[in-house]
Amino acid sequence: MSVLRRSLPLSMFCLLLSACGPGAPPPPAPTQAQLQAAQAAEKLKMYEQLRAADKIDLAAEIGNDIVTRFAGTPAAAEVARTLPELQQRAKAGAEARRLERLWTYQETPDGKGKQYHASIYAKGSPATEGPQRVTLFIRNHPEWGQSTYLMRDESGFVCARDCTLTLRFDDGKPERWAATIPPTGEPAIFIDKNEALIARLLKSQRLSIDTEWKDEGKKTLEFEVGGLQAAKLPPAKKK
Repeated sequence: MSVLRRSLPLSMFCLLLSACGPGAPPPPAPTQAQLQAAQAAEKLKMYEQLRAADKIDLAAEIGNDIVTRFAGTPAAAEVARTLPELQQRAKAGAEARRLERLWTYQETPDGKGKQYHASIYAKGSPATEGPQRVTLFIRNHPEWGQSTYLMRDESGFVCARDCTLTLRFDDGKPERWAATIPPTGEPAIFIDKNEALIARLLKSQRLSIDTEWKDEGKKTLEFEVGGLQAAKLPPAKKK
């Protein structure tokens, strides 16, 4: 027996053998910061894929999660360079969709043809029928052609003999537009230059119209018209 074996206790000898054995010690466990950085890096890949595919809403959501939950990681720093512009685009897209949903498009049989309507409620109009609800219509009728008019559910409008309405597009100056009260008694008022009006609506975000009601006097109506889609309007038919 060797001198080393005789001079050391058995337990110490076994300890020395294990330390010098061929098996390497296990690597240290990753820190919490390292784990977070790895998770953020995986999410960064998803963020970049969605951004490249122009899936703006999902990319903005993932990007916001990265900079919020994984602040201080390299991935969060990378996302922070592009996220503000992406969020702005997502916000603009959401607003555009909201404005589009304000318009309703209808197609109904009428005589030998079809009647088309695009309509939008005045801002603040109640959801239920009643005298306070006002609708702006763009109508294309197979017999009467194209027209634009305001319609109340009840009562109607007042207008002078030389009837005009004051219109404002976005932040522009007031403009006087010729109008007509229908002689048949409907609670409506027609804006005479309908083709010109539609062209202006397609270039505007807001329209306000000064009106006078039979039962409540002067009222200014506001319409968020920016979502009107030209592709959903049929070609105008001549009267």
